[in-house]
Amino acid sequence: MGVAIEVNGLTKSFGSSRIWEDVTLTIPAGEVSVLLGPSGTGKSVFLKSLIGLLRPERGSIVIDGTDIIECSAKELYEIRTLFGVLFQDGALFGSMNLFDNTAFPLREHTKKKKRDPRHRHGEARTGRLGR
Repeated sequence: MGVAIEVNGLTKSFGSSRIWEDVTLTIPAGEVSVLLGPSGTGKSVFLKSLIGLLRPERGSIVIDGTDIIECSAKELYEIRTLFGVLFQDGALFGSMNLFDNTAFPLREHTKKKKRDPRHRHGEARTGRLGR
């Protein structure tokens, strides 16, 4: 399971501050990769670009054959369903159990027939099935 990610010549700046320039990499489908670096080096900016939350000045990001910089809003929405993102300040809802926390984004962003198998898989992996 997984999707191929191709990044070609990506450049991102905020004002006169260049965050990164001409970044090119390929992550084959099914690979697990790690992005490491000191604070303030653009890791979060890069990941936000990969899911289309930030737009780079130059380059392309091709995910599962779709260039997310040039695609439609509908195509970008579909691409985002392939990702799970937990931001560094993210947290679980203290008022919800594990089932409800994992089901919450699925309820909000997927159709019921797609939702249940994914959620059950997550419960099984955490040993919380049926709790």
